[in-house]
Amino acid sequence: MKTMNRLVLIFAITAFGFGCAHHRDVRPSANGDHKVLLNIEDKEAGYRDAMSQAEDYCKQTGKMPMIVNEGSKYQGNMDEATYQKAKTASKVAQAAGGAIWAMGGQTESTVGGIAGLGGSVARGALGNGYVYELNFRCQ
Repeated sequence: MKTMNRLVLIFAITAFGFGCAHHRDVRPSANGDHKVLLNIEDKEAGYRDAMSQAEDYCKQTGKMPMIVNEGSKYQGNMDEATYQKAKTASKVAQAAGGAIWAMGGQTESTVGGIAGLGGSVARGALGNGYVYELNFRCQ
């Protein structure tokens, strides 16, 4: 029984340690120029997520991230303007569906649920059209 308890404790500590890493996309390098590479749906969210991961990574050594360079590149399979319009339309459909569902009766809730689901499915089908890259150093 003691061996089993020890195994459970070791597993829990290991799982907790891996689960707390908030810098899953940081690619460290030997020369100190680290990189965060993300597939994203919108450029601003990419910066926020990448910077948050860089901060968490550098915090381990008591340092702060200093940006070397950054950028995003559209890599979708349709032209960028069409992609952005489709993403906006799917977000609107999802939000409208949720509002109809929350405010309506049984019929309206069904219609709202279908509209919201349609917006969600459309966003998923469009995928993440951008690749965002943040290069940084911990200083």
